[in-house]
Amino acid sequence: MKHAARHRWVAFVLPAAALAAAVPFVIPSLAGASPAPATHAAARIDERQQVLDAIAGRITEGLSESGRVRIPGFAEVKVDPDRNHLRLYWKGTPPQRVRSILAHLPHGVTAEVDPARYSKAELHAARVKLLNNLASMKLRVERTADPVRITSIAPAVDGSGLEVGYDNTARMASSLLTSGRGKTSQQVATAAGRLSGVHVAAIHRLQSVDLSSRQHDSSPWTGASALKNPLGGICSGSYGVKNAQGQYMLTSAYHCGPGPEGRWTTWWGGDLIGTTDATQRSPQDDVVGIKLPSQRLSGRLYDGPASRTDGYAKPLIGWGHNNVGDYVCTDGANGGVHCGVRIAQTDIGVTGPNGIYRPDVDLAYATSATLGGVAAVNGDSGGPVFASVRNHTADEARGTITALDRTVTCPPAYNRDTVLDGHRRTPWCLAGVYYVPIGQTLHDMHWTLVTG
Repeated sequence: MKHAARHRWVAFVLPAAALAAAVPFVIPSLAGASPAPATHAAARIDERQQVLDAIAGRITEGLSESGRVRIPGFAEVKVDPDRNHLRLYWKGTPPQRVRSILAHLPHGVTAEVDPARYSKAELHAARVKLLNNLASMKLRVERTADPVRITSIAPAVDGSGLEVGYDNTARMASSLLTSGRGKTSQQVATAAGRLSGVHVAAIHRLQSVDLSSRQHDSSPWTGASALKNPLGGICSGSYGVKNAQGQYMLTSAYHCGPGPEGRWTTWWGGDLIGTTDATQRSPQDDVVGIKLPSQRLSGRLYDGPASRTDGYAKPLIGWGHNNVGDYVCTDGANGGVHCGVRIAQTDIGVTGPNGIYRPDVDLAYATSATLGGVAAVNGDSGGPVFASVRNHTADEARGTITALDRTVTCPPAYNRDTVLDGHRRTPWCLAGVYYVPIGQTLHDMHWTLVTG
């Protein structure tokens, strides 16, 4: 297939009013903010990202990461706040609406359009076709006794095809020692390409692993607190929401308490937070709503290290969609806040160890700007992912932590066992985090975000 000639759009001025993005409807609360001023350089990057995200939102018509499939020819949009640059991948020529946006950019913002081999719509169709041809997420590969386990399926950021992650059964793993991983990747790519009908790049990617004062929260409940889940383990609270019936709930990860009933308590003290609402949970979005007897939420997220005990938290001001290249922060009960985590890919389908396929997940990795190279720690499941706004004094909700991608050696600060309420926790540090976009969750569950 021939590719169109590479072309770039670079332009200059756009009225500030034209950049205004639609703000999702939220319910305010009476919580105040605790200031945490950013450095000048970090503040500039945050400001650039907000401008770039607003432009991306206009290009994508405010659609969710996966909902952008409805834009003909669109493949992906990638923002780069470090360079104040936006890159658009498109099959064919962008429509006049998009060309006009790119021709009237704010001063200092640059953009380019790169040709994509496939549109997002074509890659979504190819992913469905591949899924329909897999048996329990297993792929038969030529001349191997055991099937290869498929761990993820995603449209490539540049629209060149599908990226298929795979892991191996024990027997298959031993064969890698003799055949080499490169050969296996080629076999997986060939087999998956034949079934999907598009070009496939295969990546050896281990199966995602569910992660399972913050430690002793109280009503009104605050996000990113430490919860003792119905299974007795530690997980993180996420956002406060209001459901379609008018109930206020605290959310967490479905895999932390998958049963239809169960008690959720504070990690320290064991005070009752609430109980699982069997009608307010989604295995595919990996989210569960916790019914709160108090019906009170702060509309804020705990901030700083997990060990911080002064109750420092910042208000949520709303939520936003995710773009490749965005910087976000993860916020969990065990790991605390990790910022400088950058979105590498959106719109991924991932199978968790519970065997449930999560069709709309984003993936972000720690960068050199992330302290210790750690994006999350075990026990952060269910915790929020947010973008820092208003000079780091407030948060914009972006998603809920669902699983990990890559483990790393813990820095010395984490590299020791910790005993909490008689439970010994051996730290497990992660460089990559999967999370379910908050916009998708709110849409699927008919929830409204509670803000501070």
